[in-house]
Amino acid sequence: MTIATTSLVLAEGGGLGINALGFLSQLISFIIVFWILWKWAFPLITKTLEQRQTVIREGIENAEKAKRDLAEAKAGAERILADARVKGQETIERAQKAAQQEEKRIIEEAHARAEQVAQQQIARIQQEANRARIELSRMVVDLSIGAAGKVVGRTVDSRDNRRLVEEFVSASDQARNN
Repeated sequence: MTIATTSLVLAEGGGLGINALGFLSQLISFIIVFWILWKWAFPLITKTLEQRQTVIREGIENAEKAKRDLAEAKAGAERILADARVKGQETIERAQKAAQQEEKRIIEEAHARAEQVAQQQIARIQQEANRARIELSRMVVDLSIGAAGKVVGRTVDSRDNRRLVEEFVSASDQARNN
């Protein structure tokens, strides 16, 4: 068989079952479609894929940035809470110290007031005692004059006698106090 016969067999679909004309037309169609796809479709697809890849990369970067920001915000919140706890504790300590100082001041004031009241009561008692002594002295003078009058047999009511008895009683009170 010659080459012409072989090409005829191939063209008729015999031999290996390949139709050379169909194959050749399909090959040309494939090349044209591939060239059209290569010229216009593949760049659009590649561009779309690159855009999608860029969007995904930006999304990942944003997610990582958000994760870092969240970690920083969490750390900042923890620092703020720790500072707030420290400041709260300091405020409590200051309040306790102020309360203790106020308590001490109130106690000292109460002691001073109690001492003042005690001194006033002592002064009042001394005044009452002096008043009672004066009254007792008068009663002693009156009794002494009355007793002297009975002893003498007459009423002794002169002013000089009263003055002398009062001086005697005062002198005896002073001698007793010293």
